[in-house]
Amino acid sequence: MYDTIIVGAGSAGCVLANRLSADPHRKVLVLEAGRAAPVASDIPSDWPTMFNTAVDWSYYTEPQTGCRGRRIFWPRGKMVGGSGAMNAMIYIRGLPSDYDGWARAGCDGWAWRDVLPKLIAFENNARFTDDPFHGTSGPLYVGDVPHVDPHELNWLEAAQSAGLPHNPDFNGVTQEGAGFFQFVIKNGERFGTGKAYLRPALARTNLTLKTGVHVTRIIIERSRAVGVEYLENGHPKSAFATSEVVLASGAIGSAQQLLLSGVGPADELNEAGVNVVHELAGVGRDLQDHINIPITFYTKEKIGIGAWTEQSLAASLAEWETSRSGPRSSPWVAAGAHVRSRPDVEPDLQLYGAISPHRDYVRFLSSRPGITLHATLQRPKSRGRIKLRSADPIEYPAIDPCYFSSDTTGNDIATMIEGVRINRRIAAQSPLKEMIEGEITPSAEAASDSEIADYIRGHCTTLYHAASTCRMGTDDLAVVDPKRLQVRGIDGLHVADASVIPIMISGNIQTPTILIAECAAAAILG
Repeated sequence: MYDTIIVGAGSAGCVLANRLSADPHRKVLVLEAGRAAPVASDIPSDWPTMFNTAVDWSYYTEPQTGCRGRRIFWPRGKMVGGSGAMNAMIYIRGLPSDYDGWARAGCDGWAWRDVLPKLIAFENNARFTDDPFHGTSGPLYVGDVPHVDPHELNWLEAAQSAGLPHNPDFNGVTQEGAGFFQFVIKNGERFGTGKAYLRPALARTNLTLKTGVHVTRIIIERSRAVGVEYLENGHPKSAFATSEVVLASGAIGSAQQLLLSGVGPADELNEAGVNVVHELAGVGRDLQDHINIPITFYTKEKIGIGAWTEQSLAASLAEWETSRSGPRSSPWVAAGAHVRSRPDVEPDLQLYGAISPHRDYVRFLSSRPGITLHATLQRPKSRGRIKLRSADPIEYPAIDPCYFSSDTTGNDIATMIEGVRINRRIAAQSPLKEMIEGEITPSAEAASDSEIADYIRGHCTTLYHAASTCRMGTDDLAVVDPKRLQVRGIDGLHVADASVIPIMISGNIQTPTILIAECAAAAILG
């Protein structure tokens, strides 16, 4: 018997574990499907090497009619630290208007004026030590990238020549411009919430972490969550909570767990063979994601990751192991920008200048050196959903982000077309243009808008930012209330992760996920 059960030890679950177990009278259990993060998670350069491994759920979407029928790979972390132990570690808050949009959508208390002090409170920024937009006393260490490749500076110079203003701080006065992102990297290694929050809390006797367990159902009695059922080494077990169960399994896991527990759209639950416990039509709906499109250019000389050999890989690993420095201390996505696709909008594209010719984040390797320029849609209009295939808790749900096909305005594809054109303008500037041999197929052949659109539909990827399947709000499709993040109609059941985001933010979502967990913990304790 516990006071609180937290399902998931990812970016949000680790925060919740720390904050809730800080009360010595509260007995807390954390259940995580994965196990300890591997060494590759510590090494900033090695995050893509964990894709399609034991620490990755390795999801795929349903065939996307808006993407030429492709099933798109969706990696998610399956380990302590969750996707925060496998991501690129970028620290971005989003725009003030993002959070003001949440408030206008019925989420009182989530406007920018409300959340900025909380964002500052959990930050420990190594560079901005006397800045009204940053904090220095929180648990989350934020710093500059430890290693800068000289060709990243070339990209930055070319971006400025293309008209992008230099921006030294994407979390400061303005987000627009080109510069270097900051990261949750400390002393040359990943320092996400698994280390910043969970690790110091594990010494507490009132906190228990169980790994390698698969939660199959929330136990709900008389409209109250009283515990969970899970599999441990294939054997069914149960744990009970006297106060609350908090789901922190992300946009896929939290929605799936609610549906398996009989909380969701009644017709879909009946179709899947799940008994309806509480009808809540919004569970699994409003799935949002950042869509990314890369274009790659071969370079005349061997540079960046494209120049690595077995010998240089071994040498750089030895350097990192000895001093936590060198090329392996960089995630290789440090040079980037936030830009407008047209003058009448706020920045709606995020750019990356990666000194690597590889596609799909190193899942597919190029035979020649080069650079890849990424354009990521920041405010998608597309909305998808997650549905159960069956009542089997082990079977993966159907993930259908409905990329492009659900956007009747055509805004998503038009914005991404402009993203390709902006990246080509950057590549045409000095000093990049002197380095480049040429854009490679198949994007090289795409000149007209329709040709670029076909390329995007055939080659776009996720940027791993699934959100909003259990969104907060006050309308009929809202799943949790904005104040306590409690599931509507179920006492003692909360959701506190990226799935509650009502509208996608303009930036990487790890930081708002931490914010959500901090606010949920404060509400529960309060």
